[in-house]
Amino acid sequence: MRILLLIAGIGLLFTGCGVDRQAKAVRALEKCQYTFVSADSVYLAGTDVNKLVANGRVDISRLPGVALGFLNRDIPLSGILNLRITNPTNNLAGIQQFAYKIAVEGREVLEGTSDLPIEVPAGETVTVPVKLQTNVYRFLSDQQTLQKLLTFIQSARDGAADEKVNLTFSIKPTLALGNKQLNYPGYIRVDKQVDASVLLKAGLIPSR
Repeated sequence: MRILLLIAGIGLLFTGCGVDRQAKAVRALEKCQYTFVSADSVYLAGTDVNKLVANGRVDISRLPGVALGFLNRDIPLSGILNLRITNPTNNLAGIQQFAYKIAVEGREVLEGTSDLPIEVPAGETVTVPVKLQTNVYRFLSDQQTLQKLLTFIQSARDGAADEKVNLTFSIKPTLALGNKQLNYPGYIRVDKQVDASVLLKAGLIPSR
């Protein structure tokens, strides 16, 4: 009996150390600096988002999958968002899995989860992928926010670099506790004001 209690105690000790190590890495992640670098293989309702821009005009109606998605209230968006993360701390920064939210001008447009690990050694800068896989029906139904974003995209296409939009990227890390998962309290929030050049560099809008 004592042996079993000792084994259980050791197991709890290692589990506790593991959670503490994960929490320490998350706290370091909160202090990192973030830059949006690029987006790869972004598809809306099965179509490459670059095809949304035709002859200098943004045209979502060209996608039959979007029309069908409005009927089903399910319009899938998938892709990879690449972030450059600089870790100014003396500790490893990172998480294994997390939920995310992306807002445009304070209005939430995307949410989902990513199981692609993030790991940034102390004092280093790395580019990490964030997997996008979500339903954007609610966003596309929000005409005010959608029009704001479409206007911004059109300005990028027209070379109006002074046009800006406010983006908020929020991350809720998941900590592993044995076979269970614990959500980290609160979100790591990254607020960025981006101009048209960001979309061009990210490859979301083809240049003329």
